[in-house]
Amino acid sequence: MNVLIRGKYIITDPEMDEKGIKYDAAVYILDDKIIEIGDYDLLKKKYPKAIVKGNGKQLVMPGLIDGHSHGAGLTPFQQGIPYDFLENFLIDKPKGIVLEPELNAIMCAIRHLQNGCTTLHHNNSGNDLDPEAVEKILRGYNKVGIRVAYSSGVRDLNTLTYDDVEFYKTLPSELQKLVKPIIFNDKKAFTEEYFKHFQYLYKKYNNENRKIIFGPLWVQGSTDEFLRRIKSKADELGKIPIHIHTLQTPIQKAFGLQKYGKSLLAHLDDLGLVDENLVLGHAVFLNNSDIELLASKKGSITHHPSSNLAVRNGIAPIFFLHKAGINVSLGIDDKGINDDEDPFMELRMIYYLHRIAGFHLVNSIPLNAFDVLKMGTVNAAKVCNFTGVIGALKPGMKADLLLIDLDHIMEDPWICPHWNVVDLIIHRGKGTDVNTVMVNGNIVIENRKFCNIDVNLIYNEVRKQAEKGISPEQKVFAENLQRIKPYCQSWYSRWFTSKLIPFYKMNSKI
Repeated sequence: MNVLIRGKYIITDPEMDEKGIKYDAAVYILDDKIIEIGDYDLLKKKYPKAIVKGNGKQLVMPGLIDGHSHGAGLTPFQQGIPYDFLENFLIDKPKGIVLEPELNAIMCAIRHLQNGCTTLHHNNSGNDLDPEAVEKILRGYNKVGIRVAYSSGVRDLNTLTYDDVEFYKTLPSELQKLVKPIIFNDKKAFTEEYFKHFQYLYKKYNNENRKIIFGPLWVQGSTDEFLRRIKSKADELGKIPIHIHTLQTPIQKAFGLQKYGKSLLAHLDDLGLVDENLVLGHAVFLNNSDIELLASKKGSITHHPSSNLAVRNGIAPIFFLHKAGINVSLGIDDKGINDDEDPFMELRMIYYLHRIAGFHLVNSIPLNAFDVLKMGTVNAAKVCNFTGVIGALKPGMKADLLLIDLDHIMEDPWICPHWNVVDLIIHRGKGTDVNTVMVNGNIVIENRKFCNIDVNLIYNEVRKQAEKGISPEQKVFAENLQRIKPYCQSWYSRWFTSKLIPFYKMNSKI
């Protein structure tokens, strides 16, 4: 495509702060690449045959990036899954509606793109290593036109609870028979199958426009040998990201202390995994030593404020992580505050949630709008293995961008003129303000309408599948997990640790 994207404002590079904002400018795009950014009138004369998109009153900005998703076409709430502590939520999850993989991916892409996410990382949680299912998922994303990083979120250990073997001993014999195949499986055979699966996906699907990365689901769900092999393979392939849920809940924190005598991050460091390609999902219960370690090794985290609140994880210490120089990326995790995939709302949640209280009114500087925007752009590009490819609008980078209508943001009915446009979108922007979406030089949404799919037809198909309910096999599995649930809750309650001193002190009983 030979096109000029015109804007009243253009955010070129969030890392440049206000210096990265251009006024009455345009982005010239040829095929899938950004060629030049400059004054609109000059570029129009220079490229007279270019198609012009944008009315000159809008904001042009990099497409936003969801660095942590599980690819839900319907949110857990829509599926019928109650939000509760993560450990309860996971046991309840099989109650939920499951869409066919390709339709699910199409629906997930629709929800992301219409709200301004041009890229997502799909961590496909569950031990399904069927390449045909992955083919359907990637085909669905490709049909809609979203950019994807994909990882298989698997466990070779503790697939039912944390410390499955010991938990098994607490169950009555009837339930032991039920869960024995889940707990006592051939872990060596599974590991071999997983690496064959990864190698197949990487060879067939990894390219400059789509990334296959590692995504072992949990630290406590992985044997040491499994993690070491992942690390070795990741380094062999050029230090591709290893994305792993870590210290998401207080029970996970307690597990690390009891199992290893140290935090789960410190255990990862013992295994050699903590470096610049490690990405921690959630990381709510890092301690000061963990933060120092992660900063020194240049690791990253994905932050999911609404998800952490929904499943009662707590509040990650993002202010302190940012202050330490750790790369923090946006992640929506299928549980946005509006029960959608609106990245603007999630960035706003980050901005407000980490404005902590205190008595010192001077020299206590919170996150600013540029800090937060970076989390949804350049920082998130890194965790998806797209560093230098997307996340900013610069010559040579991929043409992933948004045209944002500013009527609501600036004229509803008036806004003080001294705010810069990044302040405005962090405070007031919404997914509903997205007018046009371009991915890889292709316009996938224009004037809020998808260009290559019929959304109404997709919605009708989703309704048909959802109304069928869950399969008889899934229903039996869900019911069996409910029988086991009280034993899981009792098992976890033994792990209480009082060694929890919050980073953020919000109020006081006395």
